Amino acid sequence: MSRRSTRAVCPICAKPAQAAFRPFCSVRCKDEDLRRWLVGAYRIPASPGEPPEDEDRAREEDQG
Repeated sequence: MSRRSTRAVCPICAKPAQAAFRPFCSVRCKDEDLRRWLVGAYRIPASPGEPPEDEDRAREEDQG
């Protein structure tokens, strides 16, 4: 049976994670992850032509 390493790596730079900043290796990588969230770099793409639910509801109210 092979033994796999259970050491966590930083999702930003792939260095070993430090307990104080887990899952990151440093404050720099932790702040970079926060910056990516704030600028919208992490998002799930929607299908083209599929309007958000709020637009559907607004159209129904305008027609009703």
